[in-house]
Amino acid sequence: MHRFCGSIDRQGAPADRAAIAAALGPDAAIETRAAAAFGAVATMLPTPSCDALFLSGDLILVADARIDGQAELRAALGDLAPPASAPAAAHIAAAWRRWGSDCPLHLYGDYAFVLHDAATGDGFAARDHVGARPLFYALDEDRLAFASDLAALLALPGVPDDLDEDYVATTLVHREFQPLGRSFLRSVRRLEPGHRLRLSGDTARIDRWWQPEAIAVDEDARDAETLARYRFLVEQAVTDRLAGATRVAVHLSGGLDSSLIAALAVPELRRRGLADPPGYSWHPVDADADPDSEPGWSEAIRAHLGLELSAPTLSADEMTELFARDWTHGPDIRNLLHEGATQREAATRDIQVILSGWGGDEGASFNGRGHHPKLFATGRWATLYRDAQRPGLVAGLRTIYHAGRRLGREYRPRLPLRWRARAGHSLIAPGFLRRARLYPVPRLREFGVRHTQHYLLRYSSTTARLEDWAISGAAHGLDYRFPLLDRRLLEFIYTLPPRMFRRGPMRRWLIKQASAGLLPDVVRLNNSKKEPLRVAWIERALGEAMIRIADRLDAAETPPKRARYLDMAEVHKRLADARRTGTSRDSALRLAIQFLDIPPDPAARP
Repeated sequence: MHRFCGSIDRQGAPADRAAIAAALGPDAAIETRAAAAFGAVATMLPTPSCDALFLSGDLILVADARIDGQAELRAALGDLAPPASAPAAAHIAAAWRRWGSDCPLHLYGDYAFVLHDAATGDGFAARDHVGARPLFYALDEDRLAFASDLAALLALPGVPDDLDEDYVATTLVHREFQPLGRSFLRSVRRLEPGHRLRLSGDTARIDRWWQPEAIAVDEDARDAETLARYRFLVEQAVTDRLAGATRVAVHLSGGLDSSLIAALAVPELRRRGLADPPGYSWHPVDADADPDSEPGWSEAIRAHLGLELSAPTLSADEMTELFARDWTHGPDIRNLLHEGATQREAATRDIQVILSGWGGDEGASFNGRGHHPKLFATGRWATLYRDAQRPGLVAGLRTIYHAGRRLGREYRPRLPLRWRARAGHSLIAPGFLRRARLYPVPRLREFGVRHTQHYLLRYSSTTARLEDWAISGAAHGLDYRFPLLDRRLLEFIYTLPPRMFRRGPMRRWLIKQASAGLLPDVVRLNNSKKEPLRVAWIERALGEAMIRIADRLDAAETPPKRARYLDMAEVHKRLADARRTGTSRDSALRLAIQFLDIPPDPAARP
């Protein structure tokens, strides 16, 4: 894994090598070609920094990439194929020479890359299908500046950090707002997952190269062949993501996704003579826990695989410091409230790769959401009747009733964004809200399996978490890999009819059947997604952090600069509530505090 940054001067001015060195530090590998200067620094040892760069003739390329299916790719490249030992950047460059701007269609894996052809003056950038590797950029008529994280991009000259106040307002008003191609900064954009950027002369074009909605459904898919193909693709995805790593860890929540990945990874690591991966959980570890509980499920899979399991947590001081970070310049700390401690502990053990089941719910372990409302709307009530949780007339009629009720909820009018603050869902300052132009927030309507799957992958928090873990993990030398988001696996999933995801009363039918014999039944057949122990812990921990933040705000001589964006009287009132109760489940308060520039701890001042 690599951090990278660079710039392409669109007017042809000579490349600025010194600016890249200043942004990435003395260990960076840097190359220039005409108007382009690219640099990279390795974040996962022992990978060399220079592996992220490719320079040949007029072509210069930089990539943070892990390419799957390299043997098949080299076969398709023919005489343009690099040696098997060549780094990912060389394979991407060869794909560019063969397929041009369509090269992402032929590249499987996790990647973000930028290239420049000095002969034509053209530039090109692309990001993998789910955004496992981040790519930020600032583009104007004179220059393209880009980086794998905001810190590196803002370290380049000429990239302003003025806030996009409309983005700020939308974020404060709606906690489910996802950035897509925007950022907190007016001049900075994200290249969205599955998108490419083409520069040619004075024109710049961005479009989506990955079109999973166009994949045809095979209504005649048969169970045996589907399960065999699914199992093969998941095993392939896990094996590919072990490449280049000797010290691996796994998320082990006791859920289906992480458990299946661990069950496939452990024997492969043992076959290679490597150490067993430590498992990390977000809820307490208890070997004597009730089998039908969060610790019970994780203990079941831990014992089944013979692994070590731990559940590190952030201290109140560490969590307070998370909130004191500048959200506008870095990861969303909501994705680090648990994982920050995992990263800290994994780094002390020199872990290189963490295998995670994140993203499974959106595809590989999809539960059939949206299927029943569509059955109800299209008059297939007999099928709904057969899908009842238990036999009998009452159960069948209840299933039909709840499907109709769910359909009604999906199309019920939603509270307008501007009214959310009045309803207490936001602590935005009323005057700021009145002058802001809120960005649209797409609404999920669970109507049909395919529609729901595609929406969840594109518009939910999936990519945001991948991005935040990539950036925060890099600071600890960690590379996160997500087997259940493998593109080959997802494209197969999208060919499957609804019955593969929900069969009668069984949700997540496909993964449950495919993991038979691999997982204990207490894990494999569990339907609960509730996490009362984890939620109770995070509410207490957040309450302690809010008390410390309230102390800092009370001790500050002047209000924070960003206080003008918030209803500070209401902020202080809700902080007082947190102080009184010792817990916090107030999402509006957490968003406000996360955005606020929190004063430093007075006790830490010299």
